[in-house]
Amino acid sequence: MVGVGMGTRFDYGLEFRADLRGMAGHDEDGEDVGVQFSLNKVFGSKSAAPARVAAPVVSQAIAEPEVEVEQEPEQEVRTITVRLNVEFEFNKDTVLAVYGDQLDAIAAAMKAQDDIDLVLEGHTDSRGADQYNMSLSDRRAKAVKAKLVEDYGIPAARISAVGYGETQPIATNETDEGRARNRRVVGEMSFSEVYN
Repeated sequence: MVGVGMGTRFDYGLEFRADLRGMAGHDEDGEDVGVQFSLNKVFGSKSAAPARVAAPVVSQAIAEPEVEVEQEPEQEVRTITVRLNVEFEFNKDTVLAVYGDQLDAIAAAMKAQDDIDLVLEGHTDSRGADQYNMSLSDRRAKAVKAKLVEDYGIPAARISAVGYGETQPIATNETDEGRARNRRVVGEMSFSEVYN
């Protein structure tokens, strides 16, 4: 048997076919030829067409307008420290006139910075009894405080005076020069100022 066929399918579910067949047989004629035509209808649902995929949406950022911020000029902060170091003669609590410039400076700083208080620390050298040196160092600190209050008008409440006797030397007590440096009243003020 030999056969040839062809067919086509249409979009709306129909199919057309045509076949031609030839058969060799054992009977008297020996050959049979057959032609077949068919029209077929496909039932059921068509497979769904592939869904269209939307192209991705690319959003463009809208540029914000540039805003220029005017910068203030850079400011410099400086820390100002005013130190007071008044030395005394042996066994004395009198403030010498030579320390007038230091007293002027500390008084000016206290007037300019009225929120800062001052602590005055009195000291002695090692000669004399401990108890006596403690009292002498306290009198020295109070003498400097009195100068600032009476001569410069600084409120007494802003100044503390304390004596340490011979307990905090800054130099040796073995020499006259060292002992002279140890007989002192010290004070310090630090504050910040802003400069453009």
